[in-house]
Parts: sequence; C-alpha cells; structure tokens
Amino acid sequence: MARTVDIEARDARKQAILDAAIRALARDGVAASTTRSLAAAAEVNQATLLYYFESKDALLAAALQELMRHTRELVLAAASSALDLRIAIAESLRAFWSYVEREPELEMMQQELTLYALRSPDSAWLAREQYAGYCAVVAAIFVEAFATASQSCVVPFDALARFAIADLDGMILQFLSDRDVERARRDLDLLIAAVIALCDLSV
Repeated sequence: MARTVDIEARDARKQAILDAAIRALARDGVAASTTRSLAAAAEVNQATLLYYFESKDALLAAALQELMRHTRELVLAAASSALDLRIAIAESLRAFWSYVEREPELEMMQQELTLYALRSPDSAWLAREQYAGYCAVVAAIFVEAFATASQSCVVPFDALARFAIADLDGMILQFLSDRDVERARRDLDLLIAAVIALCDLSV
C-alpha cells in the first residue's frame, strides 16, 4: 500500500512539474527556456527537475506528448453526435477552433515543439506520431458520424482527416501571426464548406 502511495505521489509531482513547464514554455517560448528557468517555474531546483526529466530534450518531448494527449481529448470531446452530417462536421470544427482562439500561446508552443522534435533525430518520431494520432482521431470521428447518419463518403476517411488537419494547421499559423479573429472564422467557414463538398453532401 505504501509503495502505491509513493508511486502516486511521484506521478503527481512529475505531472505538476510538467504542467508548470508547459505554462512557462507557452509564456517564454521554447528557445528562451532552460532547465533552470523551467525548474524555477515549477518551484523546484534543477536537480529535482532532472530527476523526473533527465534533460531539456526529455522534458520537451514529454510536453509535446502531453499536448498531443490534450488535443486528442479535445477533438474527441468536440465530436458532435448530430444526425445531420453537415451540422456534425461544422460543430466539430468550430468547437476545435474555439480552443485555438482561447489558447493561442499553447498552439504557438505546440508548433515550436513540433519543429524542435523534427530537428532532433531522437525525437522526430514524436512529430510523426503526433500527426498520425491526430489523423486517426479525426478519421474515427468521421467514421462514426457517417455511420450514425447511415451515409457513405466518396473520399477515404483518412484522406479527409489529413485534408482538414492540414488546412487547420495553416489557419493556426496565420491566426498566430495576426490574431484576426473575424478573418479566421470566415476561413473556417470555407474549410467547413470544402469538407462538406468533398464528402459529396449538399451544402
């Protein structure tokens, strides 16, 4: 029993350090952050931080994995159960975009972490896993939505998912550069219309 409590306490402390590091990375950026500054943000010393995460690279990899997990949960939670496919597609994409508008700093950090991972041979697999995971989740949402509506799609679901994610990535980068909410929402309407058209549904 004591060992179980110790493991739970250790896991909770590790998660608390990671959460604090993510907030600091979102605030200060990846390049400007050091193990010292991240330890200070978590209110621990460097030795403690390096006990849980053996290097800055390991901490950044853990941060990217945590953001991936959070994004997957967000996408799944945003999935609409509407019987009308047009409504389901629109509601799901708009629910995700509302998160982008609420947490632009986290989106910027996620972009930074993805590029950082791609530049590191030991971490490049994370970027591949990130997009493979996102595509699988979005494709699964499309599969369920079409099954619920008893309709078929003329485009393979994995291709449709990659199209939507690629478009959202571009929209996110543009939004981060100018924070033009109204233009971004108009662009989102175009994406929704494009996805519906690809599905061969009436707009």
